[in-house]
Amino acid sequence: MAGAGWTSSSSQYAGAQAPGAAWAQEAASAGQRGTHRVLETGLVEAPEYVATLLGARAVVRRRAMDLDGRTVELTDSYFRADIAAGTALARPAKIKGGPARVLHELGIDTPRIVEEIEARPATEAEREALKLPENVWVLVMYRTCRTADDQPVQVDVMVASALHQRLRYEMRTDGMM
Repeated sequence: MAGAGWTSSSSQYAGAQAPGAAWAQEAASAGQRGTHRVLETGLVEAPEYVATLLGARAVVRRRAMDLDGRTVELTDSYFRADIAAGTALARPAKIKGGPARVLHELGIDTPRIVEEIEARPATEAEREALKLPENVWVLVMYRTCRTADDQPVQVDVMVASALHQRLRYEMRTDGMM
């Protein structure tokens, strides 16, 4: 997700496809190589925003998204502890089929996704991980995946440089008057 004019379409990351596979396909469509690394997994104290949705403790999967060998996005996926503890979501290995497959096998589907985006100065840790110069801002996307009865079960927090990132949303308004 770096380079002048890079546009990421959020819709391909929702649903059954694994996020890593979607990232690889998106990068390949731009003639680049997209990979990801699992940095950390396990039960953690949830940050304030996540805690309001999932509870004080959550299972996290921290990943670095790389484009042509350079880290361009940091993604933390948080899951309700009562659902994810003891599952593949809490283990450090990549998940074939992605987290949506694991949740589905647990009988949990998330047909409703809400995304919120903010821009803010990068933290020192983000600047180091993303190799950003001083005074660069980042875009932070919060994606909340909810069940049909509106219960949040997953919150993704994605951080990328605001210098080159563009997010694309596409919606259908058929029948809306």
